[in-house]
Amino acid sequence: MKRLLLLLILLASLPIGVLARSEAIQSFDARYDINQDGTVRVEERITYDFGLAERHGIIRRIPYLKKNNEGKRFILEYRDFRVTDGRGQSYRVEESREDGHTILKIGDPDRTVSGIRTYVISYRVSGALTYFSDHDELYWNVTGNAWEAPIRQIRATVTLPETAEGGGFLRGICFTGPPGSTDHNCSVTREGLRLTFESETVLSSGEGLTMVAGFPKGVVGVLEPEEYTPFWESAAGQVAKITLAFIAIGLMIGWYLAYPLFIVVKWWQQGRDPNPGGGEAKAWFEPPKGSKGQVMLPGEVGTLVDERVHLKDILATVVDLARRGYLKISERQDGDYYLTRTKTDGARLAEHEKILMEGIFSGQKNEVRLKEKKLYGTVEKAGQNLYASMTAAGYFPQNPDKIRNFYRVIVGLALATLNPQLAAVATIFGLNMPKKTEKGVQATWQARSLRNFLVSQERQLKFQAKHYHLFEKLLPYAVAFGVEKVWADRFRDIDLKKPEWYASHRSGSFNSTTLTRGLGQTFSSFQKAATPPTSTTSSRGFSSGFSGGSSGGGGGGGGGSSW
Repeated sequence: MKRLLLLLILLASLPIGVLARSEAIQSFDARYDINQDGTVRVEERITYDFGLAERHGIIRRIPYLKKNNEGKRFILEYRDFRVTDGRGQSYRVEESREDGHTILKIGDPDRTVSGIRTYVISYRVSGALTYFSDHDELYWNVTGNAWEAPIRQIRATVTLPETAEGGGFLRGICFTGPPGSTDHNCSVTREGLRLTFESETVLSSGEGLTMVAGFPKGVVGVLEPEEYTPFWESAAGQVAKITLAFIAIGLMIGWYLAYPLFIVVKWWQQGRDPNPGGGEAKAWFEPPKGSKGQVMLPGEVGTLVDERVHLKDILATVVDLARRGYLKISERQDGDYYLTRTKTDGARLAEHEKILMEGIFSGQKNEVRLKEKKLYGTVEKAGQNLYASMTAAGYFPQNPDKIRNFYRVIVGLALATLNPQLAAVATIFGLNMPKKTEKGVQATWQARSLRNFLVSQERQLKFQAKHYHLFEKLLPYAVAFGVEKVWADRFRDIDLKKPEWYASHRSGSFNSTTLTRGLGQTFSSFQKAATPPTSTTSSRGFSSGFSGGSSGGGGGGGGGSSW
C-alpha cells in the first residue's frame, strides 16, 4: 500500500510535459484510391493515444508543395477535406495554410480528450501522380516525418481503378526512417489492382513511411501539378521591379487596358467560325469529303473538329494505314507489339502518312518493335504537316498551331509584367482565336454527324450484320474521335472475321471488342514510343521513387501533433 501511494505521489509530481511524451499513434492506416481522371482519393485513419494528457485533439500538417530535382516547386491541389471519428460523427476542424502546408486543427477548444481517439481524415488530391516515359507512379510520403509522437503500426493500401484492364501494379517499394533514409523496414504485398505497404518496426518521432507504387501507362489520365513560383522570386519578377518604374503612362494604358480589349474585339470579329447555314445531322454514314470529292482521312478529321493534332489522331492514322494494307499490327507476347510493313508503294499516301511510314520504318526496316522504337520526332513532324496541309487545303484560314503559339507568348509576357487581365484574356480568347473557313465548318458538321452515328446506342443488329464491313471502315474515325470502344460495342454480338492487318498470340473467340481491346494496348505501346525519353525524370522534372527514393520523398508527408 505504501509503495502504491509512493508511486501515485511520484506520478503527480511529474511535469505535464513528461506525461505528454507518453502520447503515441497506435496505428496509421491510409488508403489511396487512384481515380481514372488522375486524382487520388485519400483516407487516413489515425488512432491516437493521448495517454494521461488532457488535450483538445490533433493537428495534421500536409504539404501542398513538392520539389523536383531542380528545386522547382509544384502545387498539389487538395479538396473535399472531411474529418470524422470513424463512426460517421464529424469533428470540428479549422483549415488554414502556412509555410507551404495545409493545416487541419481538429478538435474543440472548449473540450478536452484523453486516452485513445480515432481520427479519419479524407480528401482528394490532384497532381500526386508522376508520369514517366515507361510507367506512371504514386511516390508518396504516407505518414510524414514530422510527428511528435511515435507511430507503432502503419499500413497503406493503394488501389487502381477497375478500368485498368489486365494492368495491375508493376512493382512497389517502401522506405522507413528519418528524411533521406533508404531503410526498408517494411513489406509490400501485391494482389490484383491493390498494393499494400506495412511497417515492420515502430517509428520514432521524426521518422516516417514513404511508398512508391508503379503501374503501366495509359491506366489513368495525365493530371500533372502546376509549377509554383512566387512572382517576386522569379527572374521575370526581378526584371519587372526595374522595368515597371520606367514604363510610360501611354504604354501602360495600351498594355494593361487597350490590348486586352483589342484581343476580345479581334476574337469577336475574326476568331469565330463562320456560319454558312446548315448543321450537323443525327447520323451520317460516311466521312467528310474534300472539295475534289476525296474522302478526308481520320487524322485530318480529328484535327479539323477541335483544330488540334492529338496523339489519337496519329493513332487513328496508323490504324487506317493498317486497314488499307500498308502495315500489320502484331502482338507476339503480352504487351509486346510489332509493326510490319506490308506495302512499300507510298504514291497514294498523304504527306503526313508518308512521314509516319518513313519514320516508323526508317533505316530500310520492314519490321519494328514498338518497345525499341523512338517515334516522338516522327509524331511531331507528322502533326506539323497536318496543320500545314489542312490550312493549305482551305479548312483553316491560318495555321491554328502558330496562332496559339503567338498567344502563349502573350500569356507569358502578361504574367511577367503583372498583367493578369491580359493573361486571362489571351488564354480565354487568344488561345481560341483559331477558326475554320466555311469549307472547314461544313466538313466539321459532317464529321460530327459521323460521330453521332458512331456513338449511337441503337443496337440495329440486322443493319450491323448486313453492313459489318462498316466496322473496319469507320474504326479509324472512331479512334480519332476517341469512341472506338463504343463503336465496337455495337458489333460485339456479330461474328467478325479477324482482319488480316491485326494478329495476336492470344487464343479464344474473336469479336469487335477483342480487337479494340488489343488496339488499346497497342496504343499504350505507341504512346511510350512517341514520348520523349526522360530516363528516371518525369516531364515535370521529378525523380522516380524507384531510383534514388527515400523516406520523406515524393508528395504528401508533413506530420502533426496534439494540441
